[in-house]
Amino acid sequence: MPIPKQKFLAIVISSVSWLMINSTVLAERELYFTDFEDAPSGDDELVGYDGWNGTSNGRGSHGIEPEAVEGLGQSAFIGYNSPGNTDTVTILRQIRHDPDRTGEHIVRLEAVVGINDSDEGNNDPRRDSFFISFFNSNGTNLASLTFNNTETSFGLWREDGRDKYDTEEEFIRNEVQILAAEVDFKNNTWSVDLSGFQIFEDAPFTRRNSRLDLGGIAIVWQRTSNSGWGNNWMLFDDWAVYADTKKLIIPENPFKIRSIIRQPNGKNTISWKMQPGFNYQLQYSDDLISWKSNLPGSLLSTDEEQITNFTDNSNSLRRTRQYRVYRSEQ
Repeated sequence: MPIPKQKFLAIVISSVSWLMINSTVLAERELYFTDFEDAPSGDDELVGYDGWNGTSNGRGSHGIEPEAVEGLGQSAFIGYNSPGNTDTVTILRQIRHDPDRTGEHIVRLEAVVGINDSDEGNNDPRRDSFFISFFNSNGTNLASLTFNNTETSFGLWREDGRDKYDTEEEFIRNEVQILAAEVDFKNNTWSVDLSGFQIFEDAPFTRRNSRLDLGGIAIVWQRTSNSGWGNNWMLFDDWAVYADTKKLIIPENPFKIRSIIRQPNGKNTISWKMQPGFNYQLQYSDDLISWKSNLPGSLLSTDEEQITNFTDNSNSLRRTRQYRVYRSEQ
């Protein structure tokens, strides 16, 4: 008997590793935000909630999960259940913004995202692709960020409405990460950052000869060619879209947590690269709500670039404890 999806999600995606990035004070204006906490939970419950629309309704191919990641609350998902005889499933939210009229030419999407891998077995693990696509007020797809979960093309790809390009960067399966995608409509460029690591910067946004404004954002599940649907799926939460007059400033040398390893004695060791000129504060949370900085020796700095390994020697460690690193200039 298959494992019920709700339990399967909670078991497989069980940790969040976050990085905080430095930025100037922004004048961003919120265009849309949802954390899905007010949505009814269950398959097919996303479409119809707060203006969300989609295809393949009634097939369980998208919906709301009550706690796919422990401590994160309700999240939306697309994938897992086969939609039948179709090649794509789409869910979308209309968000209209005219950058020329308001003078806010920067549009920024910030969200928690994660790809849960298929579990059909190692001999034939069917895997698909997931797209986050920007479309304009005419409904034209301008550009997409692709989470390609297949073996042959695994990784993050960008698409400009005509062609696709391998960023040569990867996402982490079975974990959620923080996505920041920033579109500069004035210069027709965009940048993407994933958990403090820059995927690309000021790349061409769209090659479509169409209106450069925002009509909304879609999430698409696409079946691998000549293959059955895999039961992989995408989680997304804390979906926020902002308009701004300035770009987000990302540190010149972005950093990320390299690993979190649970030692045989139950202690967690966190590893990341440190560089001169910065302070690094390790923070932890047992509920993803309250973050603490009181671990002895958890504020670190260095005179030379090095990999540091910090062990949380707390007497009692919850298995769900999460960690993040805040980097600030000295």
